[in-house]
Amino acid sequence: MNNKKLWLGMSVSLVALGATLAGCSNDKKEGTEASPSSTQAAATASQKPAARGDITVSMYDRGAVPAAEGSYEENRWTKWINQNGPANVKYIPILRSDSTKKFNVLFASGSAPDIINEYNTPFRGSLYDQKQLLPIDNILKFMPEYQKLLTQYPQLKKAGTKPDGKIYEIGKVKEATPAHILLIRTDWLKKLNLSMPTTTEEMLNVANAFANQDPDGNGKKDTYGMNMSTYSEQAINELFGESSSSSLLAWDLKDGKVVRAWDKELASLSFKKKLYEGGMIDKDYINDKDGAKAKQDFLNGKIGIYVKFSGGWYDFSINDMATLKKNVPTAEIAPLGYPKSPVGTFTGAIDNPVQMTTVINAKAKDPEAVGRYLDFMMKPETASKIINGEEGTHWKKGPNGCPQTISPDKSKNEVGYALDYEMFYSSGTDACSFVLNQFNPGIPAEKAGMDMYRDVQKLYFDEKREYPGIALGDHMPVYPADLQLINTTILKEKGDLFVKAIISGDKYTAEQAIKDAQAAYDKAGGSKLDEFMNKWYAENKDTAFLAKDAMAVVKSQMQLVK
Repeated sequence: MNNKKLWLGMSVSLVALGATLAGCSNDKKEGTEASPSSTQAAATASQKPAARGDITVSMYDRGAVPAAEGSYEENRWTKWINQNGPANVKYIPILRSDSTKKFNVLFASGSAPDIINEYNTPFRGSLYDQKQLLPIDNILKFMPEYQKLLTQYPQLKKAGTKPDGKIYEIGKVKEATPAHILLIRTDWLKKLNLSMPTTTEEMLNVANAFANQDPDGNGKKDTYGMNMSTYSEQAINELFGESSSSSLLAWDLKDGKVVRAWDKELASLSFKKKLYEGGMIDKDYINDKDGAKAKQDFLNGKIGIYVKFSGGWYDFSINDMATLKKNVPTAEIAPLGYPKSPVGTFTGAIDNPVQMTTVINAKAKDPEAVGRYLDFMMKPETASKIINGEEGTHWKKGPNGCPQTISPDKSKNEVGYALDYEMFYSSGTDACSFVLNQFNPGIPAEKAGMDMYRDVQKLYFDEKREYPGIALGDHMPVYPADLQLINTTILKEKGDLFVKAIISGDKYTAEQAIKDAQAAYDKAGGSKLDEFMNKWYAENKDTAFLAKDAMAVVKSQMQLVK
């Protein structure tokens, strides 16, 4: 598939979402003939003619609808859905940047839509706590497409089930991809006569050499061993098996109990402190929150071990690598698996493959119409139409049988804005959506990108490595409001202490920062978080979507693309 022609310059993750829908998978079954359940009653309920209900549906307003196409409320795709679907749908655009605030206002006024599409996990959890949601158990009989998905991926049912045992959240399956990838300049390794690091200590030594032994040979001290910003700092945490971020504390399991991962946080903090003190990272790293400067440094040939954030592997391997080679023709890179650390050998975190997106308003007047609409939107042929556009007009089948964009500009204007109408479509069930199917192996540069990603998968999906954390961030339990306040307070204080430790040299050690963070944790009421987490784990360890469930999804998807 020639992705150089893809519209919007969007990341491969979004391109993959569109690509999945064209029916290249051998096991995809198009149409609506499959029985929605094993019972005749359910089959009859789903197939009988039904009166068209009236429903309201939220969708993200990203300001992407061209004036010639209309608005998010009315355009070629909303018209098509209303003409061909089972319900009369009114769309309620919600600004992506202000969604939870807007939803709160709508719920408070009693005017929230029937179907709420929202990625924010804590917010959806708060709606459940407030009894604002309708369980979908009784409308699943009108959703045979989702029933099939729940059978194929029982992890989806785990993720959508709340403590009362009922299913409240609807989600989608995406391709499992590494959240962070380490890439190393192998030409620098050769020039400095260094080996690929296999331990975090060796990695530190290599980073030090990259920063201080003039690997680019220009006689200047202008290179960095690694990059460290908001996202790449999370990757460094993962090297030591801890999953903390700006919104999550690091938890661990010991002897069947959930405990704070203080030992792992000390290990990662000590490593980051050495990187800073040794001049191996940008001294102004704290201001590079989105990693934009680090990326430019990498593309200009100034970083030896680069932490690449999730998504966009095609764009990176084709366009970013071309930029790097243009700037530094001798540059060579290879993926680096997480080296063995003093506290274990870990894989990187996985970009959530089972993503919950949708809940139903408890006050929905026509639950059957809601179910039938969702089923219609989940059908592969419906989603293909909306996300890819018209075959022959917007796309054609590529050499591998997957969709290939005909005119990037036409697709950008007429199709590009429609993605958010299909937030809950499962692209991860079809190999056409997967990263490896974005490449044309007949083109040398694309073949190289494909081969490198195969190496990435071998390193980052290694079953022998331990997953860094109890569960993926989206599937950690949601704190009630009082505990969320405690959590936020602790994260802020801990973050400040850890930055202080990194930049203060001998004046403030990593060990002292951990002690002070523990004291702040206790003072803020951290024991309440301990109690909550242990109660959650004791009651849900057999039903919650944990790290092992994510790895099971990875294993099943790896069989789809060889």
